[in-house]
Amino acid sequence: CFEDSGSKFVVKMKDMEIREKPSPSQGDAQSSAPKSRRKLAANFDNVRKEEEKKKMSDSHDESLTDLGTDTSELNGSTLTVNDRFLQCFKNIEPIGEGGFGNVFKATAKLDKKTYAVKRVEFTKDVEREVEELARLDHENIVRYYCSWKGRDNITDSEPRPMMVKNILCLFIQMELCEQGPLGNWIEKNRRDRKYHEMAQNKFLQILKGVKYIHSKELIHRDLKPQNIFISHEDKIKIGDFGLVTSVACGALTENRGTATYMAPEQFGGKYGKEVDIYALGLIWFEILSAFSSQHERSKVWTHVRECNLPESFTKRFPAEAPIIKKMLSGEPSGRYSASEILTFLES
Repeated sequence: CFEDSGSKFVVKMKDMEIREKPSPSQGDAQSSAPKSRRKLAANFDNVRKEEEKKKMSDSHDESLTDLGTDTSELNGSTLTVNDRFLQCFKNIEPIGEGGFGNVFKATAKLDKKTYAVKRVEFTKDVEREVEELARLDHENIVRYYCSWKGRDNITDSEPRPMMVKNILCLFIQMELCEQGPLGNWIEKNRRDRKYHEMAQNKFLQILKGVKYIHSKELIHRDLKPQNIFISHEDKIKIGDFGLVTSVACGALTENRGTATYMAPEQFGGKYGKEVDIYALGLIWFEILSAFSSQHERSKVWTHVRECNLPESFTKRFPAEAPIIKKMLSGEPSGRYSASEILTFLES
């Protein structure tokens, strides 16, 4: 496009030279003609340079898909060097970290909305997480938007001293749950005089989300308060599908999940949806108990996992205790399904 504008400019200049060629009757005007031409040429040259500069600037703004340059210094971020992340998002802040990777809060430059962006090392497992998350559509499940692969610098805490390595990562853009995990909600609201009513409402929403997951023939396998979030609208959102698997899988991986919430059979290699029900029983007990500290919770946890609820809890929650006991049954076939529990609670 620059060659075209240059040729047009030459034609224009020739045209002006013809029109400005002095006639014999012009006399003294001849000496001023070259100056006039030089001035016009300079003006046109300046205009053309400005136009070319603007075109280049516009094309740079629109080329968000060109990810070949390192923009980390330009964006002033020390959290990531991934070009797409830096080109498409601003105000990147860390909000979670663990063995799973990192979660960031970031504002999209185009739509100005704030999202959660999860960064994990790219493996077949996380590829499956994205595939399963993309096909789930329910109000009580964290909404998936898009994902991309790209290299990034990850701090490896082992061995010490810490090392930074550049590896292939998967970035998952999801709905941001502003109120954080369920544990935060319990701590914030446990002294509210309407807490029991609020807690039942939250657990109903969790149940609906799990019922939907099971209806898709999937098992979450890692249900716990840290993987259940609260949105800005005060809605439950089940997230972290890193260990989700299909019911159809014959041989399931043993010891996958968080030990304190894992069903007994999950420590072996053969289990089904019932492992999610066992975890839900523990979560329901935890929500209703609203412990003031981890120490208080740890004193009763082993007994509760063995289906022995504290007497004080059984007296305080006579309707819920028998259902929770069934959910914590050592025999998977003895546990209620998510649909059955919903029926009990809604009747």
